[in-house]
Amino acid sequence: MIRVRAAIVGREVLLRHPVDSDREEWLSLRRRNRGFLERWEPQPLAGTLWGEDATFDRFLHSAVGDDRRRYVACESATGAIFGQFSLSNIIRGPLQQCFVGYWIGEEFSGRGLAAEALRLSVRIAFEDLGLHRVEANIQPHNEASRKLASRVGFRLEGFSPRYLEIAGRWADHERWAITIEDFQLLTRGAALAKGVPG
Repeated sequence: MIRVRAAIVGREVLLRHPVDSDREEWLSLRRRNRGFLERWEPQPLAGTLWGEDATFDRFLHSAVGDDRRRYVACESATGAIFGQFSLSNIIRGPLQQCFVGYWIGEEFSGRGLAAEALRLSVRIAFEDLGLHRVEANIQPHNEASRKLASRVGFRLEGFSPRYLEIAGRWADHERWAITIEDFQLLTRGAALAKGVPG
């Protein structure tokens, strides 16, 4: 059974679907971090500019669908939005896969929030959506994102030349992935490390 979980709470992170009242905080975070994020992301769709209302509207109205789940990532203690995590292009049939995409504000980096949010996203993919594989595509020089994927249990699977258009040029990407079997082993290992029977 596929659940549409509206929110999932971790130790320090809350992932939840966006609501209209998130607009100003989300847009402000995007605007403040334009220089930090722009080099890693595809350009906004034609007709919209970085950090304008139409960008948030698209995020808000496309948060839940058969082929996607999109979440604002918040600090669980304060509720402050620190980024966005998305499971997109959900493919059913024999593949049972999705792609994960994410960004966080620079001021929130280095605190472990992104790692916890990515773990929660993977948990949603496997436990709620019943998927078998989650893939992340990362530019080879994005060392922070590569380390994050590795830390959460993704493994490097391959290289895709000229994979995605970023800032007007076709950028190479690495393919990182995690399967449900990997996730179950990591979850069991974490539980045993805490003294909880597996």
